Amino acid sequence: MILGLGTDIVENKRIARIFKRHGRHFLERIFTEEEIEYCLSHQDPVPYLAARFAVKEAAVKALNIRERIGLLYRDIEVAGRVYGKKKLRLNGRAGDIAENLGVKHHHLSLTHSDDLSVAVVIFES
Repeated sequence: MILGLGTDIVENKRIARIFKRHGRHFLERIFTEEEIEYCLSHQDPVPYLAARFAVKEAAVKALNIRERIGLLYRDIEVAGRVYGKKKLRLNGRAGDIAENLGVKHHHLSLTHSDDLSVAVVIFES
């Protein structure tokens, strides 16, 4: 049974502006070290950062979170360094909320172009 569905679209230029302005502080506030390392390993890290940001937003929507009290963006992590299927890790408050909802399985799809990044997250019981 589907417990939650979330989707998000991000303009890559928005993430590029934030990254240029705040640099490492932005990265460490939003992304895990594994995500940062993966994204910065690419010649242009912006589309990879934007896609992961979209995943975090889509997961918040799928969890039906109305208030983010105690929830950190880093609690929602895209894991996997290999091209293709990525995994979603929910830690901290996000993991607690998912457990309380009865989430047993998740599905994640992310993609990006030069201009846009999109993510879809589905949670199942």
